[in-house]
Amino acid sequence: MKSVILYEDQDILVCYKPAGFAVQSARASQMDMESELRGYLHGGGLYVVHRLDQPVEGILVFAKNRSAAAKLGAQMQDDVMNKYYRALICGEMPETEGVLIDQIAKKENGVTKHAELSYRIETYNPDMDVSDVRICLKTGRFHQIRIQFSRAGHPLVGDRRYGDERAQESAAALGLKNVALCAERLSFIHPQNGKEMDFSTTPQFHKT
Repeated sequence: MKSVILYEDQDILVCYKPAGFAVQSARASQMDMESELRGYLHGGGLYVVHRLDQPVEGILVFAKNRSAAAKLGAQMQDDVMNKYYRALICGEMPETEGVLIDQIAKKENGVTKHAELSYRIETYNPDMDVSDVRICLKTGRFHQIRIQFSRAGHPLVGDRRYGDERAQESAAALGLKNVALCAERLSFIHPQNGKEMDFSTTPQFHKT
């Protein structure tokens, strides 16, 4: 399996998704995380609760029944589920920590939505002109992190869609084939027993 199961019980599956592997695919010929896990479960129930962009790595939780899916979905809506990210960005931010706020338009209808995240710079590498940053999402918008840092003038390393020449040059220098973004930590309340669940991983771009 490309994905790695971090935790499993009768209600949920918590997995690590590698960069470059789709959560879901529109093409029947292309293997994706959902199809892989359905095969692992031999036809058992599986419900997608949230997603990560294909070039992004990190932790996801799946539900194994409708009840768990509904409760986890409600946590997403009520901001009870907390998602923390790690990224490499081009350049040095003017502040070591702060908040980014933007209005992001939906591609389908052009309607704009409030997008907000907080960040903290862990280190800055002046030789590479790259910063290592921790990110906490306040809202969940399509490609939010990638768009907001690009608008701030600090695109993510390796981001081919929203990045610039610096983003590609830094990725090549670091030997990265995907965007340097990882959903490194996920915390939520177990949908059935009410226990606090907290999972974390180390980004692959920190292991290179």
